[in-house]
Amino acid sequence: MWPLTTFTLCFRGLMAIHRVETVDPNFFEIGVVPDELHFLRINTIKNGVIAEINFLEINRDHRVWNLEVDNAIVPGVSTYTVGTPGDIDRIRHPDERDFRWITELGELFGDIQDKVDTKLLFPVLRIREGLFSTRVKSDELSILIDGTSDEFGSIATVVACDIPIMAGSSVRMVEEGTGRPLFVFQPDENTIYEFANTPAEVPDHGGAHRDPGDDDHGGDHIHDHAGGDATPDAAAPDPCQNEHFKRYYRLFTTPQPNICFKKTNPPPAPDPATCGAVGTGGLKGPYGD
Repeated sequence: MWPLTTFTLCFRGLMAIHRVETVDPNFFEIGVVPDELHFLRINTIKNGVIAEINFLEINRDHRVWNLEVDNAIVPGVSTYTVGTPGDIDRIRHPDERDFRWITELGELFGDIQDKVDTKLLFPVLRIREGLFSTRVKSDELSILIDGTSDEFGSIATVVACDIPIMAGSSVRMVEEGTGRPLFVFQPDENTIYEFANTPAEVPDHGGAHRDPGDDDHGGDHIHDHAGGDATPDAAAPDPCQNEHFKRYYRLFTTPQPNICFKKTNPPPAPDPATCGAVGTGGLKGPYGD
């Protein structure tokens, strides 16, 4: 019998994760939220440390990418959940791997079918095999809604897709339509990969969380549908102004409540808890359709 191994691909940073259920078989999409301060890359992690970083080339004429897996043992996609179907208790739920720790936009903003423009997600990675789960969840967070704070609980900071395969099998990421290889993985029991859309790994001295429009040299200013132009009022600064979660607002086509998450005594660097992927459950079809 051929030996088996597990290929693991994790997702971290500004991206929206969506299970497409309007086609058979189902598949997952990971749509990247473009941002001037976030950089798309593949991190290769061997024996628990980053061994290699590869920035990804994006061809705007080929928005859709596919993860191609040879000899997957279990066909199709699924999610790891424990307990009663539906939303979880974000404060008391006992299982840290449950996929439902992901921050669902529909949980925060209601039905998002006609509220977001998914054509703005670029690129979109499609995955047709694997078990999706939470790899790392945050500490408990508070949520600010139009300036009012309340407890919220934990969210997923890193989501993982685990694909059992036969040892020696090929896994690669390619452009749809052209088949051009973008990255060839080397599956191994001591290696996992991270598909990351995150800021540069440098100390934050105010720039990594600043709105690009606040740059001293100008630049494109993010339009904040939650409260008009994102220029802070000196008398009443927006407590959500520089939070990474606000980058998701560029997907909305209609005004929404001003929402962000806060952690007590956050570290002086980009916080993976507020820069994690979100879910877009409730959308009926593939991104951009």
